[in-house]
Amino acid sequence: MSRRTRGARDTAKDIILGLAPSGQGPKAPKEGHAITPKTPERPPRTGDDGALIRLQSQLAQMQQQNRDLATAEKAARKRLEQNQDALTRRLQNNESSGVQSRDFDDVRRQMNGMDAKLMIMNNDIAGLRTSMDRQVTDLMHINSEMKSRPVVDPSKISNATSQLDSKLRDMHNQVMDLQKNLSREQRDREKDSKTAGDGIQRLQDMIRQQDLARQDIMANLSKKGDVDKEKLNEETRRLNDKINLITAEVTRKMTENQQKTKDDLTSRIAVLENMIRAQSERIVTNENEMRHSYEAKLADLTGQLEVAMKQITSEKAKQKERFQKVNEALAALEHHLELGNNKIDKLMNSEIQARKLHEKGLLAKMTDIEERVNNYVGGMNKSIDEMKNGKNNVQMPALDTDALRREMEAIAADKNKLSMEGLLKLEEKMSRVQQGFYHDRKEMNTRLTDLGDGEHVNKIRAQLNKMDALQEDMEKAQDRIRDKVERQIPQDLNELSAKADNIKHQLNTRIDNEEEERYLAIKELQEAFTTLQQSQYSGGKTAASSDQQMKRDVDECKIAIKKLAESVTTVKNVLDKKITDETKRREDDVSSLRRQIN
Repeated sequence: MSRRTRGARDTAKDIILGLAPSGQGPKAPKEGHAITPKTPERPPRTGDDGALIRLQSQLAQMQQQNRDLATAEKAARKRLEQNQDALTRRLQNNESSGVQSRDFDDVRRQMNGMDAKLMIMNNDIAGLRTSMDRQVTDLMHINSEMKSRPVVDPSKISNATSQLDSKLRDMHNQVMDLQKNLSREQRDREKDSKTAGDGIQRLQDMIRQQDLARQDIMANLSKKGDVDKEKLNEETRRLNDKINLITAEVTRKMTENQQKTKDDLTSRIAVLENMIRAQSERIVTNENEMRHSYEAKLADLTGQLEVAMKQITSEKAKQKERFQKVNEALAALEHHLELGNNKIDKLMNSEIQARKLHEKGLLAKMTDIEERVNNYVGGMNKSIDEMKNGKNNVQMPALDTDALRREMEAIAADKNKLSMEGLLKLEEKMSRVQQGFYHDRKEMNTRLTDLGDGEHVNKIRAQLNKMDALQEDMEKAQDRIRDKVERQIPQDLNELSAKADNIKHQLNTRIDNEEEERYLAIKELQEAFTTLQQSQYSGGKTAASSDQQMKRDVDECKIAIKKLAESVTTVKNVLDKKITDETKRREDDVSSLRRQIN
């Protein structure tokens, strides 16, 4: 039978999902007692002072070697500088002699090579010194750490010893490499010094040979000077004669060339004078032609300007007439709007007063009905009390239900003439009357049930049945008024708002059309003024005064148009404000009525 393996237990998942524990359960503990083996005690560890002493001695030896190497390097550099200065002085002393420059170049190249090698060696020494200082710092740090630890692990001491040994081996290898480099550099310097000495010796030999050759040449020259003196005098005379001949020939040729150049320049100047004279005549002719053409064009433009001035004057008169008509129409529109507003205000005030009076009358009628119903109910209760007391001749109160029904129908029919506030008051009063009437009828039915049957009881019940019909009529009237409050009045307000929006849209359309017409008229005037300015610039200064007058007239037209546009904008803003205020007021009334209904 194979054993089924189960997955690992997920306790958090089991708790969240509310499941049974999954996976394998914990293993059973082994039998017996657990015994912890005792760890052997270790003896206290102490530091090895001998290793520290050896490290300090090795460090002192390395520092001494570093100082010795630095001293040797300074001495070698000093000797090399002295040799270089001596060689430079010797070269400067021999510059006046006939030593070849190629030898000097060889010596300079050798010196530059030696300088480069010195720089390389200095860099190597500086790098070695840096690494040695870093290693010395590490050794000092290790030494301080070892001194500061009272108890040291032997394994750590062995590791530190191995690290120190490796670092000492590295330092020893670096010192050996430096020693080898110094030895090689010393050999190279000795070789270079030997080469430089050989070159200097060769230069000195060459200088001595050149001195001897120069002395021989000077002696030979002094001997040949006396022999060649007569030859030089004869050659000088011959050269002087030849120079005189050449001078005469050159003078003759220069004179001929000057004369030829002079004649050529004279002929060219004459040609240029003729050309200048002809050009001047052509310029004068062109100026006369241009003057005649300009005068003709000026006369033509003057005539055109006069015609344009006449047209502008007539156009100005037409524009003034149009502006005057527009102003009159605008004033009439404002007056008509003002009269309309006043008329509307009067009508609204009279309508409001009439509605208020009508509301008072209806409320007074409703109050009278309430009093009559209360009196009738009071009479009925009195009759019931008399019947309880055993009185035989009980007088029954009378109530004209038909008259009450007619009055209730009249009140419900006059609901269209009431304001929202009046309708709410009327509906509230009718509701109160109906509730009181219902309560009184219920109470009387209870009292009649206690009395039993009888002639007077039947009469009272007949009266109560009439009151049921009256109550139904009151409920119908109340339903009609409530329907007016809840449905018809918001619909009327929406229709009124739509009409106000339509009127506002029509007014905005008319005002926008009027503004567009004024804008086009202003644009036409600006184009005409621009055309006149261009004609003024092309025609000159003859019509300056008339143009100034025309400019002033155009400016006046602009001012009038601006005032007209401002007045139209003002009317538009006033109308917008009135329509907005009226709309807001009606919206507030509707919202307040809705709150009262709710």
